[in-house]
Amino acid sequence: MKSLNSELQACIDNCNGCITAARICLDKHLGEPDMKKCHQLCLDCTTLCAACVQMMASQSDYSSRVCAICAELCNACADECDKFDSEACKQCAEKCRQCAETCKKMAA
Repeated sequence: MKSLNSELQACIDNCNGCITAARICLDKHLGEPDMKKCHQLCLDCTTLCAACVQMMASQSDYSSRVCAICAELCNACADECDKFDSEACKQCAEKCRQCAETCKKMAA
């Protein structure tokens, strides 16, 4: 198996950071009815970012396509989390934007 280049490793690291931040955000606000869309996007981010990590680690031929969708989803999650005045949401938005940026580069 080939070693991972620095760009690929950075994207994997940012995806993992997004997973952690989204999970913290979700756990902090689970059950708050006005945050239902935030909950769903955080769940979707953890799922898709984990898939991205696995596909990039195995250097799948499909990882660039998955990264493109991941970038779109992470930006949507960041936009939603930015609507709330919560440290967990702000941190999630920041990590989602970092993930989206590197995933977009991987998709190009």
